[in-house]
Amino acid sequence: MGTTVQTITDTVSLLASADTWIEGKAIQQLIKTSELENIRWVAGMPDLHPARGYPIGAAFFSEEKIYPALIGNDIGCGMSLWQTSLKTSKANPDRMAKNSLKLNSR
Repeated sequence: MGTTVQTITDTVSLLASADTWIEGKAIQQLIKTSELENIRWVAGMPDLHPARGYPIGAAFFSEEKIYPALIGNDIGCGMSLWQTSLKTSKANPDRMAKNSLKLNSR
């Protein structure tokens, strides 16, 4: 269960393993969204999929401008991105997922 950061353009990344199936239209929407005024960086997550104009399952970093259409397209979808000091060699994604399920079932 490896993950990678794939560089699509200078301002577009995809955070998903190389074998994750992502629709081409979602990638096109991700790139198109990155071209909006004041958008500095766009990241697609493993659940990236196309929607009406803008993709769902992505994070958008903008300065000086808020695009309401980019906010809350898929609230509660369950995807999260966390930074940690845990060394990659010590990480066990399967065990983390199992522990997460235990915590969420309480």
